[in-house]
Amino acid sequence: MESEAPEILRFKGINQKAKDWENEGFKVKANIGGWDRPSRIEGLIPDLRGDRGDNIRIGCVEIEGDTVDTTRWDKLTEYSAKNKNASIRLYSLSRDGICSLKQIKP
Repeated sequence: MESEAPEILRFKGINQKAKDWENEGFKVKANIGGWDRPSRIEGLIPDLRGDRGDNIRIGCVEIEGDTVDTTRWDKLTEYSAKNKNASIRLYSLSRDGICSLKQIKP
């Protein structure tokens, strides 16, 4: 059986986390079809943005074993540092489609 293309795998991981966040009561936007697109943050469109009251959650999904885009991560953590209500979550997506939390930056 062939493995899925990385773009499709990431799409599924982002969609999975978006649904999880929605189940936690967040109003979610995701940078994939079927969801409203998140606004730019520090010039980048994040994979996920969830809002619940004053709480802002930003998410990035990276495929396990791929190089993490540190520039993207750094820009999002800059935003988080400026906004006390925001936190950034980095998820690692395994090749078999399991998306797990790798890191949180308050």
